[in-house]
Amino acid sequence: MPKHRSRLLAAATVAAVLAGAGGAAAGGVAAADPDPPAVVRASVVSDDLAVTNVVPTWGAQIPKVVYDGHFYYAATLDGDGAQYPWSAQVWRSRNGTLWTPVLRLPGHVYQPVGLLVDGEGDLHLQVACYTGAECYPGVEPAPGGDLAAVYPVRVEFTDRDPDGSIDFADFTDHTVRAAGSERYYQGMAVDPTGRFLYSAYAVDGWDLWINVFDTVTGEDVHTSEVGSPPAGRAWLYPRVQPGTAPGEVSLSFSQYVLGTPNSAYLDAALLFSSDDGGRTFAHQEVLTSNPAPDGDGNWVDASDLTVGPDGDIHTVFYRRDGGVGTLYYQRGLDGDPVAVGGLDNHSQILVGPDGKISVFSSEGAALVVATSTDGVDWSIERHTIPGVAGAYWPNLLSARQGSRVPPGFDSRRPTVGMLMAGQTSGDPAFHPLLFVRYKD
Repeated sequence: MPKHRSRLLAAATVAAVLAGAGGAAAGGVAAADPDPPAVVRASVVSDDLAVTNVVPTWGAQIPKVVYDGHFYYAATLDGDGAQYPWSAQVWRSRNGTLWTPVLRLPGHVYQPVGLLVDGEGDLHLQVACYTGAECYPGVEPAPGGDLAAVYPVRVEFTDRDPDGSIDFADFTDHTVRAAGSERYYQGMAVDPTGRFLYSAYAVDGWDLWINVFDTVTGEDVHTSEVGSPPAGRAWLYPRVQPGTAPGEVSLSFSQYVLGTPNSAYLDAALLFSSDDGGRTFAHQEVLTSNPAPDGDGNWVDASDLTVGPDGDIHTVFYRRDGGVGTLYYQRGLDGDPVAVGGLDNHSQILVGPDGKISVFSSEGAALVVATSTDGVDWSIERHTIPGVAGAYWPNLLSARQGSRVPPGFDSRRPTVGMLMAGQTSGDPAFHPLLFVRYKD
């Protein structure tokens, strides 16, 4: 069992590199800094994760941390070393600093748990599971032999305990158990009204599909085919982003070469957009491509997308050429790509109410943040996360999950919260799990 560490790491504050020492005003009073440095605070969610074969925050298309107006909730994969299928865990926190485990999914977990908050403040948990045994406690599995098929567990939590927290044993079951209901590598999001949940995923044969679920009626609105990849290819890891206008939804996803040795044999990153709620996708473009990916020094990936306050789509995608990786940014549909810098393919993007663009990534034990006011000129800062040898793959707390605004997150210097997976020197397990807050 790994040793427990302080619930708040190293005084929890890491300042950005200062431009220079501040001077003193007359009378010895220090002059106010008109642009104070960014601050990063990291709290330990759990130091007991034991999984070694996957980064717990893997799956950028799946939201894993939310705030429902009362509590934060976070979910990640877990397992005993190289266990597969995985297990999973969910934690709760009142303040984002002290976290309590509240749920364990014991096994048969196919991909990370996703969390969404709807317009009524109800929590929705979605996870793709294997048949053969119970995956979510109390939810009957779909029919089928052990590990014979994948199906989506969908549960909704509407009732609360007196302290405002969710009772994870009291839920409404929206699980889909019909044959052919597999959802591989699904991504998910809630629309701006908070009423509709969008899930995009691959099915057997590797076509891409989308489902829209109405949280008011508790019924599916429609399940529609997005499209079919070329022969010998699969469309995977769809990032889902509803727009600001009713019916708008965009997807960015990667094209995988079937039959290759690892998941980095990706030869295209694509962007599709719909204005009829996902029933059709009239806009279809290739963001970038590499006709000869080798799974090592040459490949591409669709990293993330979001929507700005003006309704524009903002997309980031990744190219690796000759062993050198570069993240690119595109504004709007058919915009011109701009190189952001050497950020990795798990980067995530946010656009603030003032239009400022922020991209969050990781490198070694650092949170990497790239910012721009126009999408053309970018500045990049690195903030070391104390107490870990590695900090991986931020998963953002954002409006995409329908989350309420946590206390302090709408201040003059807004805070961005995220999950990150830590790793300590000499230990192959990915722990501690961190909740990181970045204040610009």
